Amino acid sequence: MKRDNTLILTDFNNDLILNFIKSKKKSFKLKSKYYDNLLINFDQILSLKENYEFLFFISQINKFFNFDEILTLKENLKIKKINDITDLIALNIKRLSSKHKKIIFFLWPQDTNDDYLGFINFKKTGKNWLINYINLEIASKLSAEENIYIIDLNFKLLQCHHKFEIYDNKTKYLIDNHYSIGFMEFLAEEISSTINFFKFKKIKLLILDLDNTLWGGEAGERNYNSLELGPNSIKGLVYQDFQKRLKILKKIGFVLAICSKNDIKNVKKVFEKNKNMILSFNDFSAFRVNWQNKNENVREILKELNLRSENALFIDDTNYERDIVKSDIKEIQIFEFPDNILLLNEKFNQLKQLQKNTISKTDINRTKLYLDEKKRKSSRDKFFNKSDWLSSLKIEIKIRKLKNLKRAEEMFLRTNQFNTSHQVLSSQKIEELIIKKKRIFYEVEMIDKFGDYGIISIIGIKIERKKFIVTDFLQSCRVFQRNIEMHILQFILKNKDFKDRDGFILINRNKKNIYVQDLFDNSSYLEKINSKSYRLKKNCNFKEIKNIKTKIN
Repeated sequence: MKRDNTLILTDFNNDLILNFIKSKKKSFKLKSKYYDNLLINFDQILSLKENYEFLFFISQINKFFNFDEILTLKENLKIKKINDITDLIALNIKRLSSKHKKIIFFLWPQDTNDDYLGFINFKKTGKNWLINYINLEIASKLSAEENIYIIDLNFKLLQCHHKFEIYDNKTKYLIDNHYSIGFMEFLAEEISSTINFFKFKKIKLLILDLDNTLWGGEAGERNYNSLELGPNSIKGLVYQDFQKRLKILKKIGFVLAICSKNDIKNVKKVFEKNKNMILSFNDFSAFRVNWQNKNENVREILKELNLRSENALFIDDTNYERDIVKSDIKEIQIFEFPDNILLLNEKFNQLKQLQKNTISKTDINRTKLYLDEKKRKSSRDKFFNKSDWLSSLKIEIKIRKLKNLKRAEEMFLRTNQFNTSHQVLSSQKIEELIIKKKRIFYEVEMIDKFGDYGIISIIGIKIERKKFIVTDFLQSCRVFQRNIEMHILQFILKNKDFKDRDGFILINRNKKNIYVQDLFDNSSYLEKINSKSYRLKKNCNFKEIKNIKTKIN
């Protein structure tokens, strides 16, 4: 599906915004549309033929909410009126998200010029209070959506210390646009910076030094209690706050690893006995504590965790070590550790690559999943061949019609290496395809003796009269080289709904899914037709694995 780059959707003439962006020589492929009333015209907006990478939704609050009417209502009626409208807005924004890859919704700014009721504005159901309430309601109703991004303009305005008026009565009455020219330029900057934000390589893994990075001083030179950490010094408070932030990141899905030139016994003593430590040793999915070169250790960590260097951030207080790692591993991201330790948390908090839009169940369990995987790999050393090792894992997969739409949406957004379609499907779009019987979706759950992987695969199948087409085949990289895809294809071929039809798999080849390309190109159970499709071989002899169970629900 071809996607244009960006659509700016407003309820006012947005030529000024486009002109401001173009004047900065931004090379964005931009389109814009505006409707006098976005709410009334939502069906027309939804019928647009184009599918956009970015859709910016920017509106005027008075076009949705008639405050002259709302402020005269009783308190309960004010809230009901607002809830009804925010429900309708949220419903339609979600409908939009099923068609476009990313929706960026701008919340509404406060009108700092409108002070005619004074202090009552800030009390419950006063105008300023209501605007805050409206923004909170919209944000709450859209927060669970993976591909809807919310921008709080009031926060952004405070952040940039703006010196322009937000609203202008001249433009309100002359061109039906209450926003000032200065604010329109500000919106143009926000649109540009948001598009640029998505170009950043997202960080999944943080590789951390220890001495003078997580605590002050060297673990091998000092008693574990004399290190600078916590209330024993100003630097100690900075390091402790840094650990608190890292702990939060770990809990929401970022992976932590240690890369330190140290003796492991000294390091473990600090983690186990220093009462000011926020992080525990178990918060780290991998560690290299030795006297090897750090670039070598970083490469080993990346290999162990099966993560790309471009998605890793190396954090070390020593400029020499940062340079060594960067010169060897070109794609890795480097945190420029500040010379003034008091600036550490301020600089770290500003890293755009650490921003997240939603937190999934998989994110919350990510560290445990990596630790479970470490146990699996460790157990592999006990076996001479891969087949015996796989048998020992006692793998069980459960295949059923799709139930977890949110997990499916997450996989469509995040899965790259084993993803045949590389199209983005929201939960609403998937549900629509199922209801209209345009596609059947399956989810695959996997467990073994070390733990529960959760849902590791999503398959989308289109049934035609004499054939069926696997339009989407996604699988988590955590289960690579387990032969799971073979069992899934075996299930498909034996399924009564597809049994008497010819089966095909479509593939959208790109740089990100080379793994699945190579796997399918060399598969004994697929016949390559051309660069975009394969035929499933009927009566194929699938290789069975001992102790693997496939349950069909």
